[in-house]
Amino acid sequence: MPVSSVFLLPGQGGYTPGLFADEYPSNPRIREILDTVDRVAAEFSRPGVTTLLTRTDAPDAAELVRQDPFALQLAVFAAGAGGCHLAERHGAPDVLVGHSMGEIAALTVAGAFDLPDGARLTAQRAEALAAHCPAGGMLALELSAARTAHLVGAVDEHGLALAVTNAPRQTVVSGPAQALAAVRKVASALDVQATPLNAPYPFHGPMLAVAAQRFAAAVTGIRQQPLRLRVFSPVAAGYVHDDTDLKALLVRQLTAPVDFLGAVRHLHADGAERFVECGRAGLSGLVRRTVPSVTTDSTASGAASVPRPPAESPAAVEPVPQPVTAPAAAPVTAPFVDAEEVLRELRELYASALEYPVEVITADADLEADLGIDSLKRAEMVAKVAAHFGLGESAQDGRFVAQSTLADLAGLVVSAQTHAR
Repeated sequence: MPVSSVFLLPGQGGYTPGLFADEYPSNPRIREILDTVDRVAAEFSRPGVTTLLTRTDAPDAAELVRQDPFALQLAVFAAGAGGCHLAERHGAPDVLVGHSMGEIAALTVAGAFDLPDGARLTAQRAEALAAHCPAGGMLALELSAARTAHLVGAVDEHGLALAVTNAPRQTVVSGPAQALAAVRKVASALDVQATPLNAPYPFHGPMLAVAAQRFAAAVTGIRQQPLRLRVFSPVAAGYVHDDTDLKALLVRQLTAPVDFLGAVRHLHADGAERFVECGRAGLSGLVRRTVPSVTTDSTASGAASVPRPPAESPAAVEPVPQPVTAPAAAPVTAPFVDAEEVLRELRELYASALEYPVEVITADADLEADLGIDSLKRAEMVAKVAAHFGLGESAQDGRFVAQSTLADLAGLVVSAQTHAR
């Protein structure tokens, strides 16, 4: 059966504080999803996630990684399920794809598990990880999968693994802290960008083997149901079916690598020309880096974004690290509302402050998950943005700090300047 439209459900980067703030009061399905997830959280004697997804001043992902990874994972599940519901306003998908733990939400939306059991799968996974996962993390590299595999082999540290292949030149490795530090040292010597990710555990690697065993034992009573929608699994490297043991797939996913690049290429070969990200975690940008001719959309705060054009040059698709020259422009004193110019200046401002190549600072890059900007650094950057664009007190609005991408932040800057006229 041909494929036209693909919905992408994010994993660890899928949580944004207050994601459903605008939808929750009037959208019965969003309320149902959050209420159900809250009830399941209560089964595990944990607080719910409604506050996290309906208040823009809720803790950000970095804070939840440190303080409550269980709540973060349930919030990611709820965000994926709710984001998919919002995306369906603009047409039903032909195929669902979950990135990393987004596979639980994808399978739930597709009908393989009912909503309470999807939340229970997420909760049991979080419990297993908390009980049996040694310390470690994840590191994104601007390298191909083949070169990353060679780097992992050269470092040769126990527990280190190629965990995710996201795009032609973006991969993620997982492992213990000392192994990741060794990778960063080698990457620096090779002039390869290495960005720590906001991940509480070394996902998709051998260090999670014991947690996977506990997860498998905990979910034996959950019943798999017939699929209503097609699902492509980046871990299984193919479509799943009613005779696929999907719980076993989710267990294997904890230690197996994710080939998102392969999934996008496979689906594009099957005819997919429209990829819709159910949220805003940077998956749209990864798709464009892989197949730049397709249309990409995303849902955020209940509205589909305008498709952004494909990259204009090979360097924008596969950025090559190079020295960054700080922009020489003086602070803007007169308001203007050219959205493209605002976005260009934001990219230059962030590239200069972070010492990244400007090509890496894309409109869709997640400031935390992709660029490693924690909440303190985000607030510092908002102050720089306010000074650069002459925003004054209007930038003290908490929404400026809460935005997860430069595209979102650019929209707020344009709005603030428009109102200042």
